[in-house]
Amino acid sequence: MRDSDDNAINWMWSDEFIPDYPEFVEKFPVGSKKYGRATLICGAMETLGTLYKHGLFNEELLFDWLAVSMVWERIKGFALGLREVAGDPRLYENFEAMAKAEPG
Repeated sequence: MRDSDDNAINWMWSDEFIPDYPEFVEKFPVGSKKYGRATLICGAMETLGTLYKHGLFNEELLFDWLAVSMVWERIKGFALGLREVAGDPRLYENFEAMAKAEPG
């Protein structure tokens, strides 16, 4: 498998991904390709969350297309850890809100 950003989602679901932020950063420090993959996923989902929040994305289509809450549950340790380290309570807030809004 090629080590590039197009494999970010597959990597997130692999056994190599570490959901706990402190452990993640220990193995994949800031600036590493794997750290970049995690921020790429969170950033893309935050963008979708922002579009969803403003009614620019059809809710039925969104939740039929993507397993948003599953992605959030897998990567939330990283996202919340980065939020805390950055000292920005708004970081990835739209991703989180979108995941919580997904019908169960």
